[in-house]
Formats: sequence, structure tokens, C-alpha cells
Amino acid sequence: MSSAGLAVKVRASSPWAPLRIGVFRALWIASVVSNVGSWMHLVAASWLMTSLTSSAAPVALLSTASALPSFALALPAGALADMLDRRRLILFTQAWQLAVAAILGVLTLYHITNPAVLLGATVVLGVGTTLGMPAFSAITPELVSGEELPAAISLNSVAVTSSQMIGPAIGGVMVAWIGSGGVFLLNAASFLSVLAVVYAWRRAKVLSTLPPEHLSSAIRSGMRYVGNAPELRAVLVRAAAFVACYSALPALLAVITRTRLHETASVYGILLGGLGIGGVVGALVLPRIRGRLTPDQITMVFSALYAVCLVTLARLHTFQAAFVVLFFAGLAGMGVMSSLSIAAQSVLPAWIRGRGLAIFQLVFQVGFAAGAAVWGVLANGRGLTTALTVAGIALVVQMVLGIRYRLTAAEDVDVELVGQMEPYVPVSLAPDDGPIMLTVEYRIPAEHLDEFLGHAAELGRARRRDGAMHWGFYSDPEDPERHVETFVASSWSEHLRQSQRLTGADAAAIARVRALHMGEADPPVKALISDRLKTRT
Repeated sequence: MSSAGLAVKVRASSPWAPLRIGVFRALWIASVVSNVGSWMHLVAASWLMTSLTSSAAPVALLSTASALPSFALALPAGALADMLDRRRLILFTQAWQLAVAAILGVLTLYHITNPAVLLGATVVLGVGTTLGMPAFSAITPELVSGEELPAAISLNSVAVTSSQMIGPAIGGVMVAWIGSGGVFLLNAASFLSVLAVVYAWRRAKVLSTLPPEHLSSAIRSGMRYVGNAPELRAVLVRAAAFVACYSALPALLAVITRTRLHETASVYGILLGGLGIGGVVGALVLPRIRGRLTPDQITMVFSALYAVCLVTLARLHTFQAAFVVLFFAGLAGMGVMSSLSIAAQSVLPAWIRGRGLAIFQLVFQVGFAAGAAVWGVLANGRGLTTALTVAGIALVVQMVLGIRYRLTAAEDVDVELVGQMEPYVPVSLAPDDGPIMLTVEYRIPAEHLDEFLGHAAELGRARRRDGAMHWGFYSDPEDPERHVETFVASSWSEHLRQSQRLTGADAAAIARVRALHMGEADPPVKALISDRLKTRT
């Protein structure tokens, strides 16, 4: 390797390399400020609710109100991130959250806020967060190079974890000093940092001569892509299994602190800080570990470490020992989750990235919620020691999934768009005309038929990933060498989008099939439009 190439490799392997890029650095700092403001807001809202009502139910409902939009709107949010200009969508959702936080702050200062108002504002604020999250996550590959993407994702994890460490503490102090209303206004001001950076960012324009997708069609395309992308499905399966076991610790930590360690709420905050510190360290060392271990090896080692932490924590009775264990648990948890996030980003082409990340985030949220409920019920019925021990054992057992669902496969997927237009019948149709059936006719010698059919299965997945509603292969019983591929698009514009969505992996699948076609010319392609026949009574 040349000295220049070695220098590039060293820079890319540094956990701080993406911060040398001005736009990424500014956005990273702004996101830390905004996340700290959000955690301060959460503390202020919880404290305010306790002063507005003596019932515990509305306080607990704050968490439900905050999470509800993410369950209801994750898929539409991902579709919007791919349909609309991501920069403008981020600006809109950040301004939305600023306005809601500011209005809530003013209402609280004037003593107008009641439990219903606070819950409603929490839901509306969560809507803004949910609608903007996929777009915010999807722009990272636009800001850094492919070599720097793993380090950038790790740094984004550092931003989230570090703000979670300091935000609640600052929020508690500020609530005591200026009250909940003042903290809500500070949170509103924190959104200005992201707004300023994103507004100044000049994103490269994506030109398209096609009309925008319909929202429902975009959501279906996202689900269809996941169903036909085995590398992405592997990431989702591994993420769901890990986070369901991982959730035992954060779900039960408050109970451990009170009943096992016999400590106060302030110690609980310190223990959360230990978990966060370990997470920050894990995010920083991960880029260097990735140079020595594969993603599957990393997740196996860190999953085992997290399992040991769960089983050990179940038997501890001192704060000091628990803090040390939580540090290593934070490091291990971050190592696995960052590896999963990197794998998810790696297998998503630009046109579907928002939808894919929304589904990935939804799997995390559902897995965490379901797992936390299971471990809570188990701890209530069988005790903390049993619940944490079973969670640790389950975490070791789920590592077996790595045999079939390998994260390493994500590194071999070429998701760069190739801009290769497939030949089709030169007709002029309106964008909404359809459905459209495309037929491709191949002539395959008998000695290559088995190889052809083997490659055809991957071609079918590629067609469906790119938007085909139906796909099939047919042979001619009167002419054994004649084989016809058919696939259906919902409209003419959707067919044209399929060509624009073609990635390097898709083009390779098409090339492998066409290489077995007899003749110098490409296989003939025909387009058939539905007659939309109406049944007469």
C-alpha cells in the first residue's frame, strides 16, 4: 500500500476523523446541544406533572405520550424522508419542536398548563421528533465518506449517550432554579443550534424528471424492499433479539437501586451515568476494534460481556461494584448497537435509506418495549436475580442467530446507484398509466439452465427490491430454450423509478442472468399496459 493510501486508512480508522469535516462537526455539536435540551425538557415535564396531580398515572403516561408517535408514524416518517428534500424536512420538524416547546414554556410560566395540556404537548412534540428522525439519520452518509461512516455513526452514538448522561442532571438543577416553564423555553432555544447548521448546509440537489411518489406507495415500497433484502433482514433479526434481552438492565435498574442496593434517586442517576460513560468509551474504541474483528465477532464478544454484566449485577449489593459493572455493560451495549447501526446503514441505498432506518428504529423500539415488559413481569413474579439471570442466558442463546444471520454479509453489498437504464419498448405513456407488465425474453442453452435458474432467484429479489409488485419466470414447453421473465410495476413512472433505483448489486444480478443468454443482442424487452377491463352486469 502506498504511503498516501496508508494515511487515508489511518485517518478513516480514527474515531475522531469525521469531526474534521466542518458540516458534520457543526451538526454533531448542535445535536449534542439539542439532545441535552430534550433531556432537560423530559425532567422538567416529569417534575411539573408531579406538582399538577397527586396521581402516579399521568406521570407514567408521559412516557407513553412521548413514545406513541414513534409507533404510529415511524413508517410514514421514513417514507417522507425519502420522498421530500431531507434538509427541508429537518428544518420543518426542528421548527415544529421549537414552536411546541416555546408555547408550552409560555403556558407554564402563566400557570395555564394542566395535566391534559402537558400530555397533549408531549404527544405533539413527539410527532415532530418522529417525523424528523429518519431524515436526520439518513443524511450522515451524505456528510462523510464511506470509509468514515462507521466512525461517524459511533460519534452520533456518543452524542446521544453523552447528552443522556448530562441532560437530566442539568435539567434537575435548572428546574430548581428557573422552574419547568423556563426549562421548556431553554429546550426551545436548543433547537436553534440545529436549525442554524442545517439552514447553512447546502445539500446537493437530487434532480428527477419523475413525479413524487405517493405516501402509501412509498411505504409499500419500503416494506417490499425489506422483504427482499436478506442482508437487511439479518440486521433486523439480530437487532430485535439483542435489544429484547438488553432491555432488562435499563428497565430494572431503578428497582435494583432501590431494593437491592438500598440507595436513593441521586445514586440511581450516578449509576445511569456509569452506564453512559461506558457507552461513550465503547463508541470511541469501536472504530479501532473494527479494524481487527469482523462485525459478527464484535457483536459476539460484546454480547457475551453484556450477559456477564447482567448475571453479575443480579448478585451485587454494593453501589461501587454496581457502578463498575454498569460501566462495562454500557461499553458492551454500545459496541453491539453501533455495529448493528453501521450494518443497517451499509445495506441501504440512498433512495430507500429513510424508510429502511425508520423500520430499523421501529424494530429497536418494539423490541425494547416488549422485552422490558417481559423482564418486569418476571422480576415481579420470580425476583430480580431470576429475571437478570434469565436475560443473561437468553442473550447468550440469541448469539446462535449469528450462524444464519451474519452481519458480515452487509459489507459485501454494493448499494451505490449505477444509473443504468434498462432497454424497454420505446413508447410514450403518462406517468400514472398502469399497471405495467414488463417481459424480458431469454434464450438459454440446456446445459446452462440450472445455473440460469439459480441466478434468476437473486434477480427476482432485485426486481422486487426496486419496486416490482409481482415477479415470475416462465418457460415455453414448445421451445425449451425460450424463457420469459415478467414483473409488474404499479404505473409507468414507477417502472422508470425502478431503473433509477438500480444499485451495483442489482446490476450484477442482471448481468449474471444476461451472460447466459444466447446471441449478441440484449434480451428483448416489451411493456404491456393493463386494459383495466370492467365487468358488465
